[in-house]
Amino acid sequence: HHGPDRLALMPERRLASRVLLAAVPVALKIVAMLWARHCGFEQVSDDDYARTVIAQTFAHAPHLDPSGTSWLPFPFWIYGAAMLALGRSLEVARGLAFVLGALAPLVLYAGLRSMQIPRIAAAGGAAFASLTPWSVWLALAPVPEAWSGACAAAALFFVASREARFAPVAGALSLVAALSRYETWPIAALVACVCALRFLRAEVERALDAVAALLAAAGPIFWLANNAIAHGDALHFVARVTAYRRANAGALPIGARLLEYPRALAKDAPETIAIALAGVLGASRAQAVRETWRRWVLPLGGAALVLAFLIYGDLRDGAQRHDAARALLPVIAVLGGFGAVGLETLVRGRRGRVPAVAAVAA
Repeated sequence: HHGPDRLALMPERRLASRVLLAAVPVALKIVAMLWARHCGFEQVSDDDYARTVIAQTFAHAPHLDPSGTSWLPFPFWIYGAAMLALGRSLEVARGLAFVLGALAPLVLYAGLRSMQIPRIAAAGGAAFASLTPWSVWLALAPVPEAWSGACAAAALFFVASREARFAPVAGALSLVAALSRYETWPIAALVACVCALRFLRAEVERALDAVAALLAAAGPIFWLANNAIAHGDALHFVARVTAYRRANAGALPIGARLLEYPRALAKDAPETIAIALAGVLGASRAQAVRETWRRWVLPLGGAALVLAFLIYGDLRDGAQRHDAARALLPVIAVLGGFGAVGLETLVRGRRGRVPAVAAVAA
């Protein structure tokens, strides 16, 4: 007579297991961040404090462009809003950075799941993308790279799902990322173009794709318009960054500029390259090879666009030269998800589910 009761409990147990699995990357990220604090981490650079002061200024007198410089506005909006509610202190800024950094893996996990990636592989991909050293350090600092990189990568995952219901999510994440960091602009452009084409080519009306395209394009368009109105030049922010870099950084040979960001990826995130190779092997040995590669075309293409965008900016003196790996977090997140899925596919194909869990966790 206990049969119906047990059946009634099964959906609850499944839900609990799903929530627990989604929480694993978040828990691992929190542990890593606390360990970094314990080891003495204090700051990434002077930007930590400069950005906090600008957020404090916004909390005192809110306005559309808090920095009045080349820095994008969204981080100051959210940090300033937190300071309005909780007080204008460095501790509030660091606390919000900790919360946003800890939740970043959840966005990546949701994006991977929207692509129909198995839960174990999705959790592994979200964890791996969030536990590289720069991902942890930047998540502890009141700077936007960690969570904006996660938003940009997740936008690629959501748009790769091809389901109309996920399109606005991709657009909204692209908007947040594009108003936070410039290296995410190629991803916003890709999401906008893909959603616009889907809207135009669809045999049935897909208004959600149109909404997504508008959201993804809104960030860069807003910033270009703001610069045109406030400074008389839509590309004022480019001129400002270029002038500063040429005055302070000095010239590098063209070969060094071409290789600066690939070298930063290899030096500061070698594990990302290693797991990406596992992703290639896994995709090549999947049961549906063509469909697997088709699924990853947009995320991998978006990562390649970011890398090309950064290299081009470096050639034109428009990209940051210090701590180049900071701008590579969207690339690291995409490659981490791709590699974890491939690794899970390889191990599951040989030995079954339990070793797959262990391999992805490792």
